[in-house]
Amino acid sequence: MSSLMFQKTESGKAEIARRQAGLSPAARSVLIMVNGIDAVSALMARGLPQLQAHLDSLLTLGLIEPVAARALPPAEPPAPLVTRAPVASPAASAVPTAAAPTATGPQLDALRRQALAHLGSHFGPDTPLVAQALLRARTLTEFHAALDGIESKLAIYMGRKQAARELQALRATPPTAPPAASS
Repeated sequence: MSSLMFQKTESGKAEIARRQAGLSPAARSVLIMVNGIDAVSALMARGLPQLQAHLDSLLTLGLIEPVAARALPPAEPPAPLVTRAPVASPAASAVPTAAAPTATGPQLDALRRQALAHLGSHFGPDTPLVAQALLRARTLTEFHAALDGIESKLAIYMGRKQAARELQALRATPPTAPPAASS
């Protein structure tokens, strides 16, 4: 059971907003923490008392449901898909393509730090998991492709346009990138 994952049902999402099922504060906390990504073992690691009883109760009420097991971690599949067929977005078209291959290691490191700090407000402790492709990027092109994947995850919660606006600042060429006028 510890490797099993649960996700909220539509009723579960509605319960978070309306509070009509009369859940105890502990059961409500468990419902909020169920995200379709963390296994029961990860929820156990958070030290929730009577976790199994709360999960059973939420299942009985139809507020959560089991998630089918995945063969690969959630962050792995998007990386190859994005590198083979980049997703065109309004934000991506604003990035000059000539600047893409010119970013160096220190410049990418600065962009990664900035991106992780910004994404932390959206993904919290899961930011490193969500940003795996971003952390592996070795060129500015790969960095932007990773941002495309993250943008699609943000779009689920805030809409495509708002997600593009959120990440626009992270798509800018680093200030220490190629000098504007070298001669």
